[in-house]
Amino acid sequence: MTTSLFFKNRTLKHIVFWILYLLIWIVMDVMYGASLIKASYKYLGCLLEIPFYYIHMYYLWPKYISTKRYVYYFLAFIPLLIINSLLVKLFQYYFIYPVLLEIPKLPSDFFSFPRILDFARAILLWFGPPTAIKILQDHYENKINLEKIKKEQKISELNFLRSQMNPHFLFNTLNNLYSLSLKGSKKTPEALLQLSNLLSYTLYEGSEDKISLEKEIHHLHDYIELEKLRFGNRLNLQMEITGNFSGVMITPLILIPIVENAFKHCSLNERGDVDIQIKIAVTNGELHISTVNPVGNSVKEDNKNGIGVQNLSKRLQIIYPQKHTFRLEERAHKFYVDLSIQLDN
Repeated sequence: MTTSLFFKNRTLKHIVFWILYLLIWIVMDVMYGASLIKASYKYLGCLLEIPFYYIHMYYLWPKYISTKRYVYYFLAFIPLLIINSLLVKLFQYYFIYPVLLEIPKLPSDFFSFPRILDFARAILLWFGPPTAIKILQDHYENKINLEKIKKEQKISELNFLRSQMNPHFLFNTLNNLYSLSLKGSKKTPEALLQLSNLLSYTLYEGSEDKISLEKEIHHLHDYIELEKLRFGNRLNLQMEITGNFSGVMITPLILIPIVENAFKHCSLNERGDVDIQIKIAVTNGELHISTVNPVGNSVKEDNKNGIGVQNLSKRLQIIYPQKHTFRLEERAHKFYVDLSIQLDN
């Protein structure tokens, strides 16, 4: 039998545990001068305590202690303890003590309260360590399961946010293409190719846990080129990228909502030039991205319920807890976004 099979066989593990536990008590008696045969025979009565342990730990404990019904627990535990103590001692007096100690019959005070109390104390002493081990094991397993549940909840929430983010991104991009088609632009095929690249990245690379920062920035460039087709000569874009991005890995689709948000605020219904500033830098183990864009009156109401930025904030809390700062501010008809992420070494 392989080791892995042993650890998967619960019954076998319990049998081995009780054998080892009995051996510990037998060895202790032998160390104090008892013969191996007498010590082994003495603890035969302890076999009757094993069912008591399982009734206690697998029925009473989860039913009453885990549900904080302490009065019911003691009302059930004390009679069970007394009955088990008497059964063990009766077995010892009839089958063990006559052989080891030459005691032919029960003492006259066998059923007295002091005797029963002494029997119960011996039982508690014997099965106390296994009980403590079981409680600690359950506590550890519950802690692991709780962490697993929390992790699964975070993954589920993150997947839900991603499922919301992709349609939102597609919706904005299709609006861009619709604007081009209304103008009868010859650049529509080029825009469709850009859209294909964007969707390919979102579908494949976007599902990865980590991706190189260089690929993420290349994705931003594809998106910006598509936006340039929409705004034409009205767009005054200042984009500054600094730092060494080699080997830097980040969660995909973290930067695009910020850049997308900057362009979204610039309504096509607003006349005049559109000034957008984008800065991306890697310094001292941190990634910084900031944007500045004008805020049109027609999009102020939309800003209150921006899906992309809201989802980004939730994703950052899940993926980079305590490792990021995310600030949004509107002043003097301009919208400022600043994100800093502590990069993993």
